[in-house]
Amino acid sequence: MRFRIHTSLAGIIAFCMALAGTDAMAKTLLFADFGSNRGARAVALEWFANELNKRSDGSLEIEFHWGESLLSTSAVLNGISDRVADMGSVIGYEAPRQLRGYNVGDLPIDNADVWVGMSAMHLLSTSNAALKQEFERAGVVYITNYSTGPVQLICTKEVSKISDLKSIKLRGSGSYGKVFADLGAQVQSMSQPDVYQAMDSGLLECNQNYYYSMKAYKQYEIAAYVLELNWGQNMSFGIIMNEDSFANLTAAEKKAIRETGSDFIDYFAQLIMETNYQDRAAMLAGIDSKSIKVTTLKKNERQVLLATGKKYVDKWVSEADADGIDGKSILAAYQTHVDTFAGELDKKGYPWKR
Repeated sequence: MRFRIHTSLAGIIAFCMALAGTDAMAKTLLFADFGSNRGARAVALEWFANELNKRSDGSLEIEFHWGESLLSTSAVLNGISDRVADMGSVIGYEAPRQLRGYNVGDLPIDNADVWVGMSAMHLLSTSNAALKQEFERAGVVYITNYSTGPVQLICTKEVSKISDLKSIKLRGSGSYGKVFADLGAQVQSMSQPDVYQAMDSGLLECNQNYYYSMKAYKQYEIAAYVLELNWGQNMSFGIIMNEDSFANLTAAEKKAIRETGSDFIDYFAQLIMETNYQDRAAMLAGIDSKSIKVTTLKKNERQVLLATGKKYVDKWVSEADADGIDGKSILAAYQTHVDTFAGELDKKGYPWKR
């Protein structure tokens, strides 16, 4: 009898040790993000974490550090390279030289569809030799992409055509802001959280933004007019991982991360497109007695934006060449991918509607 009791206890102990061993094997990946734990992108990141945990059979977990609590926005690339965090959200604009090739995603070209743009950037970043080498030199591994969605303007007075931009006090950023300046606007650099007060006080009259962000920052309360540009996107904006953290994963875990990153494109694109649609509709209908009027820029006027922006596309190619990167080749590959996915969209529709 005593022997049986001891045997049972030994079995229980062995079972507990096995469970403890399973927990010990689980890897927790620290994730640095500049945003707060709310909104569409936060929802998508939680989906990414849950899917990764499920697809790795529980061996990979993500611990989020929101609101720059672990790394500031500008420090993400170097911080992840130094393994302050295992993963994080990187903005290419914050590393113009280190991620010169990746910054092709921010150029003001004719690419306003979120799914098409994200799919093109993901394929480019995972297949183009120059971009893969760029991430490798930075000490990181590219995982997947975000998009801001197409660029729009929200204004305190009605702006319906290009000529209306002359002398407008406008908050802009990147190449898009430079194009607005070329078209006569008085462009200022400012963070989105500061825009509300600036527009309310008259310091700004227009703001370069996106529908979900207009609603999130409640800019409709003090700016009742939107000029719908549907002009390009900011897509030098994605998730990266420390190269050693990635190298230390098992083959199955690497596969789980790659597949989750790939599927994230469809998930995020659908989420951001639906969020933009819903937020646009909500602001048009009126929130707390505040509503917006939307004017869509005419096609011939939109061509002016694209033509004015071309010199900044050419400038990026020259700067890439000066850095030893074949900018023309990267741009051509990117545009080919955009055309390919646009053709797929025309024939098959969005993946989540097929």
